[in-house]
Amino acid sequence: MTSLVLGGLKHCGKSTHGRLLAAALNREFIDTDQALEQQFRLRFGQALSCREIVQRYGEPFFREQEAETIRSLAGGADRSRVYALGGGAPANRLLHPEELKSLGFFIYLEIDPETAFRRIEAHGLPPFLQGPDPRARFEEQRRSREAFYRQCADLVFPIRGERPVPEVAAELLNQLRRKGWI
Repeated sequence: MTSLVLGGLKHCGKSTHGRLLAAALNREFIDTDQALEQQFRLRFGQALSCREIVQRYGEPFFREQEAETIRSLAGGADRSRVYALGGGAPANRLLHPEELKSLGFFIYLEIDPETAFRRIEAHGLPPFLQGPDPRARFEEQRRSREAFYRQCADLVFPIRGERPVPEVAAELLNQLRRKGWI
């Protein structure tokens, strides 16, 4: 049984849909950002969020921690999980796309840019989007990361607009079953 890996832009629904898929398939759910925070707490004795780690120690340090976390998860023997990757994981230059794919079947949740940016704004702009033109920064990042998401993807699953989460998750689950991927 192959694990499922959900990747995509910040606030595309990786964790939300991942939890629903894991519950429907009776699998363990792992959010790699939460796993990173747990490993950071154990290693450095500080309970910080990913955002706080980036703010305090910088993005290069954060990307090192992210790569270590993902490699440790990929080294596990359990192949029946559902993973939600941090939004920047596929663009992490310290990780090769094959390392991400080694986690399992990679699903790129392709959200339309307007919806993604609206959700990001609603939750507070992260450090990498703060500055004079957050929308332009978002577009630049979205374009640069899309190539990585597509390179890793075994399936591109479009998410358009603000549809009910259970409806989208059920559609994804049905597509995976129809194609024989689960």
